[in-house]
Amino acid sequence: MFACFVDHTYVRLFILTLLAILCRSLPSQAQVTLDQWPAPLQLYPRDQNSQCSVSITGRASSATITAVSLVVLRNQQRYRYERVPVESNTGRFGFKPVIKAELAEYSFQLFAHRAPVNPAVNGLSSVGDSIRVAVRDSIVCGDVFLIMGQSNAVGGSDPNPYRNEFCRSFGVNRPGTPYNPADTAWCLINTNEGLNSLWGVELQRLIKEQHGIPTAVINGAAPSTTIGEHTMRTEGRPADLTTLYGRLLYRVRKAGVADRVRAMIWRQGEAEAQGNPGAYMQWFPQLYKHWKLDYPNLQKVYHSQLNLLTDPVLGAGELRDFQRRSKQIFPDNQPIATVGLAAYNGVHFGNEGYRQFGRELFRLVARDFYGSTDTSNIESPDIQRIFFRTPARDELVLEFNPGQMMRWQADTTLVNPANGNRSQLALPLFMYTDYPGGEANFIQSATEQGNRIILKLKKPMYAQTLTYLPSYYQDGQLGYFAGPFIQNRRGMRALTFFRVPIAAPLPVATDLQAVAVDTSYVRLSWNQPVDEVEQWLVERADSTDQFRPIATLSGSVLTYDDPRRSPGQATESLRLDALYQYRVRALSRRAEADYSPVVTASLRLVLGLDEHEGVARVYPNPASDEVRIEVPVGWAGAPVRLTLTDATGRVVWRRSERVTGGEPLVLASVKDLPTGAYLLAVEHRQAVLRCRLVVGR
Repeated sequence: MFACFVDHTYVRLFILTLLAILCRSLPSQAQVTLDQWPAPLQLYPRDQNSQCSVSITGRASSATITAVSLVVLRNQQRYRYERVPVESNTGRFGFKPVIKAELAEYSFQLFAHRAPVNPAVNGLSSVGDSIRVAVRDSIVCGDVFLIMGQSNAVGGSDPNPYRNEFCRSFGVNRPGTPYNPADTAWCLINTNEGLNSLWGVELQRLIKEQHGIPTAVINGAAPSTTIGEHTMRTEGRPADLTTLYGRLLYRVRKAGVADRVRAMIWRQGEAEAQGNPGAYMQWFPQLYKHWKLDYPNLQKVYHSQLNLLTDPVLGAGELRDFQRRSKQIFPDNQPIATVGLAAYNGVHFGNEGYRQFGRELFRLVARDFYGSTDTSNIESPDIQRIFFRTPARDELVLEFNPGQMMRWQADTTLVNPANGNRSQLALPLFMYTDYPGGEANFIQSATEQGNRIILKLKKPMYAQTLTYLPSYYQDGQLGYFAGPFIQNRRGMRALTFFRVPIAAPLPVATDLQAVAVDTSYVRLSWNQPVDEVEQWLVERADSTDQFRPIATLSGSVLTYDDPRRSPGQATESLRLDALYQYRVRALSRRAEADYSPVVTASLRLVLGLDEHEGVARVYPNPASDEVRIEVPVGWAGAPVRLTLTDATGRVVWRRSERVTGGEPLVLASVKDLPTGAYLLAVEHRQAVLRCRLVVGR
């Protein structure tokens, strides 16, 4: 019994001694202070290499802590390990592990290491111990996008909300209530932390599923707010929580991403279109300036163009046109139409309309930030210029941005969802000249030609401007505008436009002529001098009938020589005996003329020659006064007969001349001839020489 008692006493003493040593030797969490450490669910913005550095810094306050180590896990698998000594004087330490922008969550575990225990203490020895002092998981690397605007930027309520660990937000957005400065936590979308735009969530879902990049969308929208309220920025305190602008900036700064925001998605203007359109055009440049100041690396602004409202405000059309032209004013702006989105009710949209907007927005974002190759016809078509095609002013050309494949929607059948009643509307009813006092329904037919729509008019017109879709609309059947629309082959609706100038017609070169000069070149000439013509485009086609541009000339130039072989060119541009077709058209920045009639020419100068026929050399050619005709040396001093025929084969004159001695030449006067192309025949006994002769002034 005594031996057993002694044994138990020894065990208890050993355990107590060991606990005392451990408690005295190991640091606690209180002995490590962290300055930089990931927040729960934090997203770090990726860099140009699609990765980011996670900055971790702190200080060990106990002298017993000599080193700190960091274990990084990727999807719960060990990814990286690093151990660093703490600074002897300050106890400071730091890490900068790199993580990738991918569908992976990273975890960080921080350990503190103590110095080895003195072997003389209690007769024990140690190589040092460590303790885990901090853990953070669910960290990702990706992209940050911001949303500002009013109710359509808040954007719908999903009865089956989408949620994913790679789609995140930050802070709380509860418009109409005072902002709590403590609401600065990262969160997953569609949780209780705040409003998540349905179309913003759709954007995040598609980026995650199609490009594998985590995202954070931070929404600063508030219903029924004006652009002036969004622009209000307190000087010296831009993150002022009493302003809409300051609330969003405060959240973005607290998230630590203000200098790495990818894009701003701006959807607003209803408040102004209902009563004060001029305010939008006044305030937006200032708001844009604020964005560039506080989000210095902002790369794009996706600028939504309003749908048609029912409020009778004429200036709403001008407001929408400013939104359309935002790309011309601010090059990084990308306008996107909301007209024609599904489930419209006159101001807002049903969930399908918001999801559709998210999908259409995604294609632009994917092109701009994720290298998507799906780039054809993803933009809303934007009118570039409008001009009369012919001097008769009975055709109009609507030219949209390059690459668009335009579609003119036929008569549209609209169905009233309330009662099922059907009605038909046609596009010509919604095109207006000199709006609002001009005409409508003046279009006879429309032809689609790539990025152009050619409108055949019912009569010649002398209008100055054209407007597509009215400033406002109240439909007797539906109560709001639901079509028809101009769109492209992908169904993207054209941005509405307001009072776009119509350029006057340019002249058509109806008098184009083409004359082959010897075997050297084909000379083109026309006579249509007009001040408005800035350039002439010259095109040529061979036997394939495929016209290709060969020259662009100044508007003051009315001739062009197409050489058989250009200087310095090894191969021939024109082949002997080949028949070529030519046409020209007048161009300016505002308009284009129709093509001239096609003319033909060939460098096959000699027709039907027999063994006694050849080619004469005549110069100058073209000529205006007198020409010299070279003949064989054996003809010196001999009489010759000259016959000149015009392009129709009619004999213009016949003459008998004598070849000069010494240099074998024949001289002939052409000063009384009309300008044009002729065929000259020189006969000597049984031999005939022929050549083309051009007379010009």
